[in-house]
Amino acid sequence: NFCTNFCMKQWYQRRVRGDISPQRQEMKAAMKEHKGVVTCIKIRTNNLECVSASDDGTCIIWDLNRFVRNQIIFANTLFKAICYQPSETQLLSGGSDRKVSYWETLDGSQIREMEGSQDGSINGLDISRDGNYFISGGSSRKVKVWKYNEGEVTHIGLGHSGDITRVKICPNSNHIISVSADGAILRWKYPFPPS
Repeated sequence: NFCTNFCMKQWYQRRVRGDISPQRQEMKAAMKEHKGVVTCIKIRTNNLECVSASDDGTCIIWDLNRFVRNQIIFANTLFKAICYQPSETQLLSGGSDRKVSYWETLDGSQIREMEGSQDGSINGLDISRDGNYFISGGSSRKVKVWKYNEGEVTHIGLGHSGDITRVKICPNSNHIISVSADGAILRWKYPFPPS
């Protein structure tokens, strides 16, 4: 999952009139710019751009057509989690500084920063499909559900005995899945299911 020297390899399967060969794959490009461990990568829905988060204090927005950097975000944190807001005009990040930050994807400017945890780093983030809520998890061992626009915690889940490493809202928006360093995988009822 993690690369020490960021070398994002975009692999693709060669297609010949719709045929896919699982035996043949070619590396299309290697993009190297991070100086530390890459902790998270998210790809935009159009597959033309992605963002990588690193513990070197940077997040990089990459152009996947030209294989170059579009934007870079610097912060005084070891980034652990990053995700696109559904409109993909904003990013949400978390890391060792215990903050949740909102960023503009166009120019990499910070929109907002708020305290995400009092006990430790933010290691996982995910945003609901409608963009109204997001979830976080980390070293505090708590799963938190937040209102996106207000930045307010609506629910807190306790149950992990190890640091939470990732969180995800299920595609059907009925459950939250969280995983922790001790090997636990917990399923939570999502408090705002689709109507």
